Amino acid sequence: MSNRIVSSEYIGPGVKRLVIEQPDIALTRKPGQFVIVHLSETGERVPLTIVDSDVDQGTITLIVQEIGKSTTELNAMKPGEMVRDIVGPLGTPSEIEQYGTVVVIGGGVGTGVAYPNAVAMKQAGNKVISIIGGRSKEYVILEKELTAICDACYACTDDGSYGFHGFVTQRLQALIDSGEPVDYVLAVGPLPMMRAVAEVTRPYGIKTVVSLNTIMVDGTGMCGGCRATVGGKTVFACVDGPEFDGHQVDFSTLMKRGRAYREQEAELLHACRAETAALTPKERMAIPRQQMPEQEPEIRVGNFEEVALGFTEDQARTEAERCLQCNNPKCVAGCPVNVQIPQFIMKIREGDFVGAADVIEQDNVLGIVCGRVCPQSDQCEGVCILTSRGESVAIGALERFVTDYKREKRVTTDKVEIPTIPPTGKKVAIIGSGPAGLSCAGDLVKMGHGVTVFEALHEYGGVLAYGIPEFRLPKQIVREEVERLEQMGVEFRKNVVIGQTFTIDDLRHKMGYDAVFIGAGAGLPNFMNIPGENLIGVYSSNEFLTRVNLMKAYQFPVYETPVIDCRNKSVAVIGGGNTAMDSARVAKRLGAKEVYVIYRRTAEEMPARKEEIHHGEQEGLTFLFLNNPIEFLGDDEGWLHSVRLQRMELGEPDSSGRRSPVPIEGDTYVLPIDVVIIAIGNGSNKIITRSTPELDFNRRGNIIVSEETQQTNLDGVFAGGDIVTGGATVIRAMGAGRQAAAAINVMLQNHP
Repeated sequence: MSNRIVSSEYIGPGVKRLVIEQPDIALTRKPGQFVIVHLSETGERVPLTIVDSDVDQGTITLIVQEIGKSTTELNAMKPGEMVRDIVGPLGTPSEIEQYGTVVVIGGGVGTGVAYPNAVAMKQAGNKVISIIGGRSKEYVILEKELTAICDACYACTDDGSYGFHGFVTQRLQALIDSGEPVDYVLAVGPLPMMRAVAEVTRPYGIKTVVSLNTIMVDGTGMCGGCRATVGGKTVFACVDGPEFDGHQVDFSTLMKRGRAYREQEAELLHACRAETAALTPKERMAIPRQQMPEQEPEIRVGNFEEVALGFTEDQARTEAERCLQCNNPKCVAGCPVNVQIPQFIMKIREGDFVGAADVIEQDNVLGIVCGRVCPQSDQCEGVCILTSRGESVAIGALERFVTDYKREKRVTTDKVEIPTIPPTGKKVAIIGSGPAGLSCAGDLVKMGHGVTVFEALHEYGGVLAYGIPEFRLPKQIVREEVERLEQMGVEFRKNVVIGQTFTIDDLRHKMGYDAVFIGAGAGLPNFMNIPGENLIGVYSSNEFLTRVNLMKAYQFPVYETPVIDCRNKSVAVIGGGNTAMDSARVAKRLGAKEVYVIYRRTAEEMPARKEEIHHGEQEGLTFLFLNNPIEFLGDDEGWLHSVRLQRMELGEPDSSGRRSPVPIEGDTYVLPIDVVIIAIGNGSNKIITRSTPELDFNRRGNIIVSEETQQTNLDGVFAGGDIVTGGATVIRAMGAGRQAAAAINVMLQNHP
């Protein structure tokens, strides 16, 4: 009777399995019964179903979802702590008989309530089928346990992230339609779900039982607060139930009564969460890093939909609690645009998700993009103090969560923040609508300047549009961010090639722009200059990804731009960066039977995001490290059929600090291959170089700028991003755009 917590583990977001020492209840409890838990003198009495018991150990098992103050406090308790009061077993036990085929349905945490019935029904000789559901994969609980005892177990998710895409009722209907004889259905979960199950079974006359978790105070029938109407009569869930005929329950009245204390419960929960601010650093570091839900690898390799599905609200709140709110936050310094990371994470703790997004947008107009494509492990997360003792705070995932949340709100309300600063009358031309250009434009328009963005292609976004696949960055997000900047006052002009349609001189002296920012990117692909590079089947990554991402070749012939058919072919991607990983994963989705990533160094030196490498491994890519192509081989018709590879070893570090690859003399071999994609970086396009010869460039063709201001040698002309640094990250390009915007603003203020 000690009420001691023996073990405690999370089995879902905000859902814990608690094993509690309570020998008297363990000895007498039966399926369907519950206990009342009371944590403190001032606390409320909370009914919780007994999921399991162990008579020998004298323990009962509860599954607790954090939906109110008491359940949140209970889940915060640790093994060894004592629960003040536990009374039970209460309620009428389930009617366990041999019905024939029994379908047990659990929605969310209701699966825990349904589990003991499934066990008992199976022991009684029934064929037991379980259908369990949740909003997304992480909300599906006890699947392993139910699979072990049931004849079949079907998982369903509302968002399609796992199992059957749809509601448990749809899966039940499909089961009935298949001809499976269903004799008995038990449904446990939210009231709307149980009502929907009852409506599915009603036309077939299938006996359907639901478990009602009504408002209770005492749990013994004394207060009458748990009353419900069943078959036109008033019943009390705590003594007459909690299980009733689902076809007889008045769900409408029950759901209305369930909302009686909603405001008070929300107030208590808010206060409870505020108390977590008192967690010690040690307690925060004990919280495990939350894992973002993803499409299963075997499913996602067959589509171009986004792989990572984003945090749930519960996951975001839990992850935010891990932040130590350092006095000297290194994460801010590690961010190239200096997002105030502790502040936005604190907003998440407070439940102000839109406010968190607002904090990000003060420094980053493309937070929704950066949350998806930034190499956080090398930047903000890489310098997080928690990395020395485990895993960093998932800053990127939190950034994505709040910006996605605000995007959904913005789409719903169609509300965009319009700058209120008076116009300055100054005009700035931005060349390129990639990350550097968009970041620069967003800051300048907020300063009151007139901004025009010129884009050479027919879609805006630069590398965000043509270089990053849909499954990493949905293009609709990019379009919406451009539209948001338009609503803020930025003018966009596409199909304008600066250097061809207009020159920089035209912009400055004929078209009246007071300043120019060049953010044209590094759009000229590098090749290896080895024999066979002009064979049919040898692509640059730029061409391959542009065909697929921008021109939608993966939907050919609906979209008319083709790409070489990769189905059942062998594809080799040369390189180890993000572009190489993007190319390889696209090839896999185009049906390649084998995709090799050929990299001349080892896995430790690969510059690609760790997450992309991990996803590639899950999707079946084959990595050939310490290999380097020295020749592409083809047939008489000019088609590629193989690549000759040189095995390498690592020598001394090069200028970047990475150990240089050195050929192993005489160690070469031929690998049969049908398509090659060369992803070894890009140089600067020569169009601006030729049209503006007075602009200073280095020997690589990159524009030379001041490190402090991003200004070129030409008056009023600034540059940033890959055209200055060579191929780099989205966030670093954005940082250059912001730095240039600040310098342009100073210049324009000093030249009225």
